[in-house]
Order: sequence, then C-alpha cells, then structure tokens
Amino acid sequence: MSDAKKVRFIRNFTAEPIEPVLKRELADQGIAVHCEFGGFATAAEEIASLGKTPAVDLTVLALGLEMSSPDFGHADWDAQAACNNLLALAREAVARCGGMLVMNTALAPLYDALGGANTASRRSAAAEVDALNLALRELVATDPVRIALADWVAYSRQLGEAETYDRRFWFSSGAPFGRRFLARYARDIAAPLRITAGKVRKCLVLDCDNTLWGGVVGEDGLDGIQLSADSAPGVYFREFQRAVLDLHARGVAIALASKNNEADVMDVLERHPCSLLRREHLSAWRINWEEKPVSLAAIAAELNLGLDALVFIDDNPMECELVTKALPQVQVLQVPPASEELVTWMQRNDPFAALAVTTADRERNASYRQNRQRDAFSAEVGDLTAYKRQIGAELRVRGVGEADVARVAQLLQRSNQFNLTTRRYGLDEVRAILVDKEAMVLCAELKDRFGDLGLIGVAIIRRGNDRARIDSLLMSCRALGRDAELAFAAALYGKIATTWKSRWIEAEFVASAKNAMVADFWVRAGLLRSNTDPEGDVVVFHADADAQKLHEVLPDYVKLTVEP
Repeated sequence: MSDAKKVRFIRNFTAEPIEPVLKRELADQGIAVHCEFGGFATAAEEIASLGKTPAVDLTVLALGLEMSSPDFGHADWDAQAACNNLLALAREAVARCGGMLVMNTALAPLYDALGGANTASRRSAAAEVDALNLALRELVATDPVRIALADWVAYSRQLGEAETYDRRFWFSSGAPFGRRFLARYARDIAAPLRITAGKVRKCLVLDCDNTLWGGVVGEDGLDGIQLSADSAPGVYFREFQRAVLDLHARGVAIALASKNNEADVMDVLERHPCSLLRREHLSAWRINWEEKPVSLAAIAAELNLGLDALVFIDDNPMECELVTKALPQVQVLQVPPASEELVTWMQRNDPFAALAVTTADRERNASYRQNRQRDAFSAEVGDLTAYKRQIGAELRVRGVGEADVARVAQLLQRSNQFNLTTRRYGLDEVRAILVDKEAMVLCAELKDRFGDLGLIGVAIIRRGNDRARIDSLLMSCRALGRDAELAFAAALYGKIATTWKSRWIEAEFVASAKNAMVADFWVRAGLLRSNTDPEGDVVVFHADADAQKLHEVLPDYVKLTVEP
C-alpha cells in the first residue's frame, strides 16, 4: 500500500462507493489507490486544515447542495445562501491546497417547488445554481494544470434522472448516486492521477473501412462508400470524423492502421467531398496487409511513443482481440454496432483526458509532420553525422517565467522516456521552485531548418554549499536525434559556473519502466559515476565544475544560445 496513490475526499455525503470503482478505473495501468474519507459535516474544518495535514496525491472536494441542507429544492430553501457557502468552501480549498485538486459542479433541484411561479425580484433556484457552476468553472480555469473539474451537471444531463440517482441508498445511507454516475465520476477523478503518473494516451490509431466510413473502399469504390454530409448512414461517419478532428485540435496524434491498398485510402482522404479527415491531419499511417499489431508497433516507433500511448479503434472484433492479446499496453476500443452511436460513443469513451490544453499541444501535430520531413531528409543525406550537421539545430536555453509554468508542469508530469529522474512536480511546486534562491528552473526551445519545436526541455538545478545538483532533466522525444540534449547539458554546466560558481556538479539517474534509453546519458554528458551498485535504481554522477570534459560536451553542429 506504500506505493498506492493517496486520495483524500472532503465530502458531505457517503462517497465510499466510489473507491472500488476508482480502483477498477486505474487498475489496467497498474496504479493502486488508497482513499481517505473525511466526516460528513466537517468539510469546512478539513478545508481549513489543508496544508497542515499529511500530503496526499489528490484531494477531492465532493460537495453537493442537496447534501448541505434538508430544505434543498423546497419552497423555503435559501438557494443563494447555500450556493454562496459552497463557493466559499471551494475558493478556500483552492487557496489552501497546494497539490492536485478535483472539485465538482453542483446539481440543481430536478423539479421547481414553486411551479415556475417566480417573482421578478427573486431569482429561481436553478439560476442560482447556474451562477454557482459558472463561478466554479472560472475558479478551475485559474489553475487548470492543478485543478480538475468533475462535471456532475454533464453526467446528469447525459445519464438522466434514473441513472444519476439511487434514491434507495440516498435515504438509507446518504449515498445519492447510481452506478453509472459513479463510473463517470471515477473516470474524472482518475484522470489527474494517470497524468501525474505519466500514464497518458497520445495517439489515436484508426481502422478505415466501417470505421471512418461505411463499406469497404477496395470493393465499393470512392463513390460507393457511405460518407455523407446530410443523409444516413453516411452522415454518422462524417460526424465521427468531426469528433476525431476535435481530438486532433487538442494535440492528439491521428494515425491509420488499415488492411487496404494505400492508394484507395488516400483517394478517399484527398478526393471524397464529404471526408473531413485529410492526409495532412495524419501523423503516421500503415496501410498495407500486415497484421494490426505489426502496424501499431511501427506507428509507435515512428512517432517515438510507447505502445501505452496508443488507442486503437476498429470495427472488427477479431482484429480488436488480436491487438489486445499481442499488445496489451495498447487501449483497444471496438466501434459500436449501431453507427448512429459513433459520435456519442467516442465522446463518452474519450481516453485522452488532459487537465489543460497548451499551445504546445495544439502545435504537436505540426511537429509530427515536420518530423516526416526530417526523416525524408535523413534518408536523402544517408550519413547520420552529416544529417546532424545539415539539420541546422538551434537550441535556446533560458529561465522559466510565469507564462511557461503550465507547459513546464505538463512536461514534468508527462515525459517518460527522456527523463532522468521522473520526478513529478505540479504547478504550485514549480512556482515555489521559481522563487527559491537556491534553485534554478531552465527551459530549452529548439528549432531547425524544418520548423520550430517550441519549448521541449526542462531542467531543475538546486544548490547546496559548494555543490550544484541537477534535480531533473527531461526533453520531449520529438526533440531527439540532433544531440540537442548534449547542448542542453552544456548550457546547464555553463549556467552553474556563471551564476553560482559551484565547485562540484552532481546529477542522478533514477531508473523507471520507460527511461532506460537515458541510463548512460550523464556519462555521455561528461560526468563520472559516483556509486557502484549495479542493482541500484538511483545512480549518482559527479564532476569537477571546471573539468575540461564538460567543456567538450557541446556539439559544434548545434547552435546554442543561453540567455543570462
């Protein structure tokens, strides 16, 4: 249980039924959970003690209006006072909770006790709750990397009264919600735990026939497949494509894995008047007659992603089962048999939850397209060293400012492969390090002849006596292949020398399930191994800050700019 994620519930109802649902939600990715539940009438006191109690991985503010007053929904219910009280608790929780926080919107009474007979001078209870929910959404938006919203209103609207509530258990044990409501709630509580554990899905891989369009393009032809702007069933597939493009706009990579002739598929994407998905939206594709697991592995390798970053959608149950057995890391979704359900099914099963969508997310798919150009250029040049010299890599290293904090926290939470210690710092923790005089937070921006990759690297350095310790160093895998990581290390050594004049430099490698590719990085970057335990997960490296070897780390083909 010591490795389990600790979740604290500050609640005013019986929330314990959520625990087994939450555990099941996270079990498939190897995340264990231990839940702690506060008292029923002690929310204000528990919120006031936040920051003083032992730290947890996630705090869930589970507060409902119906649970706060016996008069809820009746003619004499003071909706305004109840809403103001809940909003005050939420604001105090945000101010006092330094870690990850999930809060919920509030449900209004289902029925109007006054029969709609509200006077002009008195706002209805529903209007008060609407105003409260707007304020809660605005509160979450102030710190979207740290605060997540569990939208009870959306669950209730989508599920309906019968699936939202379980009146029997509400009256018998104070547990108001039905099984399907709890499943939706658990998914939103699980999202920040997945993200901070680095368990993030990044790429949607789609079959084509009977998934992106109805029918088989190789048999029915361009004009015979079902894809339409206004008539069924073709319109169902077009709207499904629109939902896919919504994911694309959030930075999810879109790929195709289809047993087909590539020319036939590309003909649809380029020429069909009702296809919304086009070739330029694709980050990768494998359209051939290989087995789907082979194609998926190739797509992951091309995009430099782990298999656990992929979500695969297919209509064929045999293909789905084959991928599930061969590649259990891949999340597999089989399309519903009723094609009119495609869009809501996609939205309901959205596996790409994100706490915030940054500019870097929106630009990520452009970087995948640029990488295809880089790969083509590399094949044209042939020699790897020549490629590195001709790619024109330019690395800019500078201090992190407030405008960078969301992207920096996102990289710290999501980067897995090129991450020397995988320490997961949240938004508030990054801000605290920024004002620490004994620490530096630096970021790296990269561009080359094919485009600007933006902010792709983060380093945290701490000082103690005559030593500078590199606490964290990570880079987006999109930036690899140009030796920019060595240039980043050289920049860190230079900043340490000029800013702190430390005598010694220390760094660590903390092994994880995914970062074996950087196990030897500090040696390549000029440091010496300090400890000799070959079985240890934590390996310490060091060097004299004036060592000549550190000055030789910078590749002469990477243009490095370090801002003061």
